[in-house]
Amino acid sequence: MNFLLTRLYIQNIALIDRLEIDLYPGFTVLTGETGAGKSIIIDAVGVAIGEQGLTEFIRSGEDKALVEAVFEVGSNKKVLDVLEQSGFLPEPGEQLILTRELVLSGKNICRVNGRQVNLSVFREIARNLVDIYGQHHQQSLLDPQKHIELLDEYGGDTLVSLKQQVNSLYEETAHLQSKIKSTASNAKEQAKMADVFKYELAEIEKCQLAPGEDSKFEEEKKILANAEKLYFLSNTAYELLYEGGKQKPIIDMLSEAVNSLKEIRSIDESIAPVCEMMESSLYQLEEAARDIKAYIGRIEADPDRLEEVENRLNLIRQLKRKYGDSIREILAYKDQIASSLELLTNFEDETTKTSETLVKVKSEYNKTAGRLSAARKKAAAALKNQITGELKDLNMPHVTFEVRFSPRTVPTAQGIDDVEFMISPNKGEPLKPLAKIVSGGEVSRIMLAFKTILAKIDSISTLIFDEVDTGIGGGSLHAVAQKMFLIGRDRQVICVTHSPQIAGCGDNHLAIMKLVNNGRTLTRVKELSMPERVDEIARMLAGGKVSPATKKLAQEILKQQELF
Repeated sequence: MNFLLTRLYIQNIALIDRLEIDLYPGFTVLTGETGAGKSIIIDAVGVAIGEQGLTEFIRSGEDKALVEAVFEVGSNKKVLDVLEQSGFLPEPGEQLILTRELVLSGKNICRVNGRQVNLSVFREIARNLVDIYGQHHQQSLLDPQKHIELLDEYGGDTLVSLKQQVNSLYEETAHLQSKIKSTASNAKEQAKMADVFKYELAEIEKCQLAPGEDSKFEEEKKILANAEKLYFLSNTAYELLYEGGKQKPIIDMLSEAVNSLKEIRSIDESIAPVCEMMESSLYQLEEAARDIKAYIGRIEADPDRLEEVENRLNLIRQLKRKYGDSIREILAYKDQIASSLELLTNFEDETTKTSETLVKVKSEYNKTAGRLSAARKKAAAALKNQITGELKDLNMPHVTFEVRFSPRTVPTAQGIDDVEFMISPNKGEPLKPLAKIVSGGEVSRIMLAFKTILAKIDSISTLIFDEVDTGIGGGSLHAVAQKMFLIGRDRQVICVTHSPQIAGCGDNHLAIMKLVNNGRTLTRVKELSMPERVDEIARMLAGGKVSPATKKLAQEILKQQELF
């Protein structure tokens, strides 16, 4: 059992304030005078399944509108899979309720069984439930660019899979071509960058920098620059300690003081700590004097070494101005440009690899596109037979239908095929493009034939036709009525029609009426009984006052489905 649209609730859409419509299996017809609101109901269904919801749909004076479509849950695997993936799989016995609210601000609020979802998820669920065909859809049939999409849709999963592969390979090809083009356009700039990096790297490496060496050389420079001063001061200190100059040396005087304290200690032991401190000071001064003497021996005025140190420091300062505030930063920059240079050095290798990959991807694209083309041609042969059969059922007995293939001049995401539907409606006429040969009535029948075939493939449960009978009359109209009735045996078919013949074939008949209440125009729907159907079809036949003859003809029309 397929999913079935059982109820439609509409609030504040155009002429509709509040409207609830019960819908049934089989073939349901909607009739009414022009302007009563038949197409508004179809627009409302479109809103309920995620089609464009314009703020213009909102009833004048209201700030929001709402449409709710209730479905009896069926066994359509596509729908069940999407519901399960989206987390909306109904429990046994539950209904599937799609609700959409339009707000004047332009906001859309979509709900599935009361839970809010984004519009893309909402559409993904709904698109496998209902298919709407109106007069504006005829233009897609007349547009050759749409023909390949219709053929691929007819081809089913096989074509879908191959088409996805072709699209993926096409995108990869485009990406690789863009990468090669971008790389080529940057080649000169990259070569300049490589030269700069090589120069900078050589300049830094030539210096053989070591972390902290600048501080060490600054200290050495200070000593070398003050060698004479250091010699004078240290020698003065040594002389004061050991030689004394004009006065006795400090160490000699301290030695005499220690001897005096020792003599005191022999008499008064309490002076012992002082004596020990003085002795310790004497030993320390003697050691300090020896160290000063050694320091004096190390002092050497070396102008050559001073110049060498200053040159090294100047070089380090130059590198700091160019590459970083410290040696650590300079070395980090060196590592960075070394890595960048390696990438630039591998530039040609990478370009070669990319080009080789591109050749392989193009080859795979051509193979896969060839398989897709072959599968399309196989599907086209089957489509030709089915469409021809359907059109003959629709009172086009001498029709010839072909799917013409021509190679594309350049590969595309859709493959290597240009596809166009060709038709000869009448015997003896040559095949011509669909857009150049068919009348409005023929377009309607061809689209009906496509919808009949595609609905079986997609397992779409509800087909809605908005004035599909436009431009059709006579025996052709009878054939269309019969076709829609027969589709309704295993699908739910809803049709807005001005045709008494089509209205008479319906299993169910809803009349759309317009009335005025408190100065506002409203749309109402009435489910018609059999006597009421006779009156409605008689009205459609007469176009004005109903006569006994038109009533009798209406009764005859209502009996026609017994012949199907």
